[in-house]
Amino acid sequence: MNNTNNKISHGFFNNMKFMLWKQWNFEKKALLFPIIYIIFDLIVSLIAIWLPKVVLDSINRSVSPSAFIVTIGTITIGLMVLKYFSHYSEQGVLKSTVKILNMHFYIEKDWKILDMDYALSSSPAGKIKIEKGHNATSRNILVNMASFYPNSTYLVKSLFGLISFSAIILLLHPIVIVILLISYLADAYISFLIQRMEHRIKDKRATIDNKIYYMLQEINSLAFAKDIRVYQMKNWINRTVHSYMGEKEHLENKVQTKHLMQGLFEVLLFLIRNGGGYIFLIWKMLTTDMTIGDFILFFGAITGFAQWLEEIVERFKNLTNANFSVDDYRYLLDTKDKFNRENGASLPAYDQPVELVLENVSFSYEGSDQVIIDKMNLKIHAGEKLAIVGANGAGKTTLIKLICGLLQPVSGRILMNGTDITEYNRDEYYSLITAVFQNVSLLPMSIAQNITFCQESEFDEEKLSNVIRQAGLSEKIEQLPNGYHTNLLPNITENGVHLSGGEVQKLMLSRALYKDAPLIILDEPTAALDPIAEDLMYQKYNELTKNKTSIFISHRLSSTRFCDRIIYIENGNICETGSHDELMARGGIYKEIFDVQSYYYKENSGGSLI
Repeated sequence: MNNTNNKISHGFFNNMKFMLWKQWNFEKKALLFPIIYIIFDLIVSLIAIWLPKVVLDSINRSVSPSAFIVTIGTITIGLMVLKYFSHYSEQGVLKSTVKILNMHFYIEKDWKILDMDYALSSSPAGKIKIEKGHNATSRNILVNMASFYPNSTYLVKSLFGLISFSAIILLLHPIVIVILLISYLADAYISFLIQRMEHRIKDKRATIDNKIYYMLQEINSLAFAKDIRVYQMKNWINRTVHSYMGEKEHLENKVQTKHLMQGLFEVLLFLIRNGGGYIFLIWKMLTTDMTIGDFILFFGAITGFAQWLEEIVERFKNLTNANFSVDDYRYLLDTKDKFNRENGASLPAYDQPVELVLENVSFSYEGSDQVIIDKMNLKIHAGEKLAIVGANGAGKTTLIKLICGLLQPVSGRILMNGTDITEYNRDEYYSLITAVFQNVSLLPMSIAQNITFCQESEFDEEKLSNVIRQAGLSEKIEQLPNGYHTNLLPNITENGVHLSGGEVQKLMLSRALYKDAPLIILDEPTAALDPIAEDLMYQKYNELTKNKTSIFISHRLSSTRFCDRIIYIENGNICETGSHDELMARGGIYKEIFDVQSYYYKENSGGSLI
């Protein structure tokens, strides 16, 4: 189903079937509340216009006070009871809407975003889909996709109300209904055109909202706070955000102008519609034997008919918007992963290192002509420690993402133990990899959970203690009152602690050791550390990754001298390959950059760089 042209790709009735099926599977009893509400509220509306006629006719007939009180009292009490059930069932509709939004749609949407292929979620088109999915499940149940339920309920109630009041007005004259219907159908059509126009600009809205959200998120992050002050970026950020807000305001002004014109048109229709109806009713009373009670009944019916039509137009407008939101939501869920999610090839043994082979692998990002990886051929032997070095933008991180199965080559293939990695089940393939990336993410939970990604009662305590000791984090944890049960991120969690950069790297090493996968990848995880701390950390990885296939990326060439082989990448190609000593002896670009970096550090007596 294609939504690239911002057209409804599922259709209103298809979306209605989808929403009803979701509600039926989530909570069947919730479907009873709309039925009860429609019946009781409709009866209340009919009694509300009938009661004044009863009162006036009783007075006109000079009924006894006792009979008058009994009649009016009975109707009033019945009206109160019906009104109570109407209100109770309406609240049931709204509560059910909130419940399915929070406990199903919102979770399903977030799960889809977390589970979809990385290449899809990180692409420009994927980001717009995700932003529209977020908007479709906003917390306001009056405008999000879940508003489909109350708006459908109100629309059905209004249609039945319109039919009921039409039957009363027909006793007056059919022409009144024709005039009222024509005016409201015109209004409904204009409303639909405006809603369709709003749907067409959703991609623009999502793009601008992404920019604004990113800027607001960054300026509120502690990492960016220092740069803002030191570089006096406040005025520049203010101008940038205001320019984005200006784009958004210009877009919204176009929409509001359309709504303003619609409002003026509705005022004109109101004067023609209601004014004409009341004039016709007065003329009928003056020229026929219509009673005061009948006059009040017809007057209430015309007023109510107009209100039902207004309600239908309003609910039609809201339902059109909800329908578009449902479509955005379904379009996100319908996004198909490119990687294999079905049964895949048998996995290699977890206790044995793996071999990786890249055959003529090329990659460029969607919508870009720039080739990041260009027909690369590379064989990484089982148990080998390989270092990948090169200038920024050379393609090192992209290469790692390809090996991890996060991105898919545009040509060529990647083999693990002779099997194309696309033949493995995607998630099963991920289980073979331990990766530590440059941008480390900590979760607002205990140290143990940050290492094991298990609940406190599920992880292997003996294994956890061992990996913490091996990573050199024991001393820090022993100082904490709750040990590895201590929470991280003190600005979020109660009694949380803050870890230094080196301690975070040790925690990442503990995480890698706990997973114990046959392939370990380090994509510049120690970039924020000083050379000595980085060298020590890589020595630990070297010691603790025996019987693993290991890939290391570092911008400091000295840190990867322990590797069996080093490849130097430039413009997506392997320029040089060999051990550290071989590359130094060759006197190529690797030696040139190594010598430049070495200039800034002193050599100790052992000859290693620090």
